[in-house]
Amino acid sequence: MATESKKLKFQVVTYNVAELAKPDGADLTPILALEDKPDVISIGLEESGDFDFIPDEEHKQDPWCKKFDSLLWGRGYYVVALTSVFQIKLRVYIKKEHMRAVSHVEATTSKSGFVGGVSNIFKGAATIRFRLYGKHVAFINCHLTAFDARILDRNTEYWQFFADQEFADPQCEELYQHDYVIWSGDLNYRVAFDNLETRKMVADGRHLELVQYDQLKTQQKEGLAFVGFEEGEITFPPSYKFDMGTDIFDSSKKQRVPSWCDRVLFRTKGDREIAANTVNWDPTLKNLSDSDSESEEISKKSDLVSPKPANKSKKSGTLFKKKVMRKKDHCLRSEEMRRKTLGVLRMMHLTSSAKADAQAKIELKFGDFNDSEQFQLTFLQELLTKIDNESKKVTPSIEVISYKSYPEIKISDHKPVAALLNVVMPSSQGIRQLEMEPQHATWFKKKSMKIHIKHLGISGKISPASCGHWVGLYKKGWVNKSTYFTSAYVQKKNKPKGGYDLKAKFGTRAHPGEGDAIEAVYFMSKDASEPAAVIQVKCGYFV
Repeated sequence: MATESKKLKFQVVTYNVAELAKPDGADLTPILALEDKPDVISIGLEESGDFDFIPDEEHKQDPWCKKFDSLLWGRGYYVVALTSVFQIKLRVYIKKEHMRAVSHVEATTSKSGFVGGVSNIFKGAATIRFRLYGKHVAFINCHLTAFDARILDRNTEYWQFFADQEFADPQCEELYQHDYVIWSGDLNYRVAFDNLETRKMVADGRHLELVQYDQLKTQQKEGLAFVGFEEGEITFPPSYKFDMGTDIFDSSKKQRVPSWCDRVLFRTKGDREIAANTVNWDPTLKNLSDSDSESEEISKKSDLVSPKPANKSKKSGTLFKKKVMRKKDHCLRSEEMRRKTLGVLRMMHLTSSAKADAQAKIELKFGDFNDSEQFQLTFLQELLTKIDNESKKVTPSIEVISYKSYPEIKISDHKPVAALLNVVMPSSQGIRQLEMEPQHATWFKKKSMKIHIKHLGISGKISPASCGHWVGLYKKGWVNKSTYFTSAYVQKKNKPKGGYDLKAKFGTRAHPGEGDAIEAVYFMSKDASEPAAVIQVKCGYFV
């Protein structure tokens, strides 16, 4: 019997906001595609705010993040996770109706190497991954090295980020193992065509003819980067680079070529074999020796350092030699990283059909824990990682509904780009079987309140209090999980009734003092990382 499936809509946005740009009164609602009612919204920002060394604090202060939270307030979404590295931000929102189907949330980041000049010092990637209806989903937002000629550096950063990321989920520890990988960001690949002719063709509405000169498309065809990733059809004009706050392409001295730097790509688990067959297995660099002439030749070919000057002093020649050798070392490390990653790609399609025993893998990880940790892991294993094998029969697939830029938003020197995707998910797999109900129909002021809770399908006695399970109370319409106004730990009921054997008790001081409804959210972690269910609680003024 085939497993029933459904399609969820993912709105994936990338926007380079050019450091000093502020949203202020700008209408950013269009890029959220709220009229299409997306189930998941991913917001990736580049050059946003100050350089971020304290991710949580930076997100709270960042005006762009605050702007998107305010736009989604009261619309039924909450922040699954947020993360950042330097000025690269990533926030993923999801409808609260899917809350019980989200688990194993993780966030991680990767930083680009410090070799190659200032332009890639603060480049990197921010990743958020989780299980959704039993499927493994990863969102990545990145900012790659700039400049037309630095294709090798951009490719290298892609391979680095791809190989760098590891996760704690025993069923999906590597990026390539995910059912869905959605990659957005300012990838900085340019249009390799004459600048004046490019501008003329864009002005004449002939920008589609320029796609053939797009560096990213070329690298994909040659199997050198973003192997196996797909993209919606590019029908919109280049999203970069404009004079700040205008529709005028770069009129500065640099006169940058209009390009599609801002992209949204995706890959499904079913594309893994395609990736393995498409990738260019031949190394980019072969048999590098220590000779200066060969190192210089590499540098010339890569266009990453200036040509050797004809007339130079002994001192300048020594400096140039050191620069070339550093570049050669960088290329060697890049090639080593690429070969390592290609080895992973070779293995992944060979093992894609083999069914690993996920349960056994989990048990192996339970090795040396004390009783409390053992209990917590066992509980979470039984509740969260019990995914019916039928869910695996739902083949991952993505359909592009729309892929466009938003030229009407004139804040930055980039235009925001977004893809609306139809993503296939099992209808009812991986859902937490959890129910809650308030003690009374209305929680009146100066009265205490209990939330009754029961878990379905969990064998034996459980004690979530020992695992740090708790319930937070929120103002209706909340978006950020950290904004609860009070909380209480989950405890066992002395007299279970109707299967409700757990409770969370709130005292009289916890009452919000308002007559409107609030929302009670059950958390299965000691922090606010993983909400499991939500219900509404009606409040009243009178005793």
